[in-house]
Amino acid sequence: MSITFNCEKCGKKIVAPDEAGGRRGRCPYCQASNYIPSPIKDDEIYDLAPEDADEEARRQKELDEIRRQSHALISELGNPELAAGPQGMEMRDDLKPEDLHGYIVNYCLDMAGSKLDRAKTHLAELKKVKRMARSEVDRFISGDILEPALDAIPAKIRMGFLNTLKAALA
Repeated sequence: MSITFNCEKCGKKIVAPDEAGGRRGRCPYCQASNYIPSPIKDDEIYDLAPEDADEEARRQKELDEIRRQSHALISELGNPELAAGPQGMEMRDDLKPEDLHGYIVNYCLDMAGSKLDRAKTHLAELKKVKRMARSEVDRFISGDILEPALDAIPAKIRMGFLNTLKAALA
């Protein structure tokens, strides 16, 4: 049998003989010194606990209960406007174009980080106010709005995300 591990420097897969376990050796690709792990015996492998499928549902119930209690407490304190819960963007009378910048920036950052579900959430919020959102995306594309948080994304990729967002808002 042999020991398989990845080089600490270059990340390439290395196969070493069992007797090399517990010592150091050189990577055949980059010559970096690596610790070679000891071989794992079958009696050292343990079954993991089964995944709790109900855990996510339990957490969601807890969050819902916290929200319900918060709204009830606010209602008791006499501010019915707050007790109704957060108002959607499409229902706000005081919505300004700048209020959408966070959604646009987070959409791009989530796309760059391959967090597609989160990006869809931002897109769904922006779709509630399509006309205003599309106008703000155009301002990002034209360079009227410069957001330092987006500087980490290469310009061509950032523009691709913004154009994709604009098309989704059509």
